[in-house]
Amino acid sequence: MINPLYDIEIIFPKIRWPDNSVNQLLEKNKMMRMHHAISINALNNDIGLQAIVDRNSEADLWIHIIDDKKNIIGWSINKKLIINNQTANYFQITMFHQKIQNQGFYPLLNEIRIEIIKPDLLFVRTQNPQVYKYFTKLCQNHNFKISPTKEYTNIKMVKLLENIFDNLDNKSVQRGLFNKAISNYPLKFEKDTELIWSRMNIEKGDCLVIVGYQD
Repeated sequence: MINPLYDIEIIFPKIRWPDNSVNQLLEKNKMMRMHHAISINALNNDIGLQAIVDRNSEADLWIHIIDDKKNIIGWSINKKLIINNQTANYFQITMFHQKIQNQGFYPLLNEIRIEIIKPDLLFVRTQNPQVYKYFTKLCQNHNFKISPTKEYTNIKMVKLLENIFDNLDNKSVQRGLFNKAISNYPLKFEKDTELIWSRMNIEKGDCLVIVGYQD
């Protein structure tokens, strides 16, 4: 259950910090350090501040979960792209402090993200089966088809994203993005989608690219 004392903050970073003046950089960097601290708690692993800074710096949308003490306890970032004349919404990162995981924030933020950046195409890259579960639900809610499924991978979607994700194979797996699993917490696999995850080696850093598309 979502705590009614928590709040949601929506930031358009390229509008809020347009010229990277000293004051703007100080505020932006402070928030990115908070993002980094939450990622360490969420993953029980440190992927490095630079990885957070790189992805945050190119994002068009930040969303924060704010607790009753005005602290950031969860965050997500999205990037808007134009691919083959289609508006694409790239769900880059989502991180929640352990104390608010499994409380309904992820599907809530997904709905907000798709409402703000209205897409013809949406995609996410992950090692987490729970992301597949909820991203699939989001796509179903908005009449998008999903790839891959356990029966089918849309090769057209793979080809469309090859220039964005290096080493993306015909199973929609990006090979060796990281040198290991990024989370040190056990992953919870859904029985009906186990076949999808058997195509990749998370321990070697493989990631699944999940795409929502329309005909």
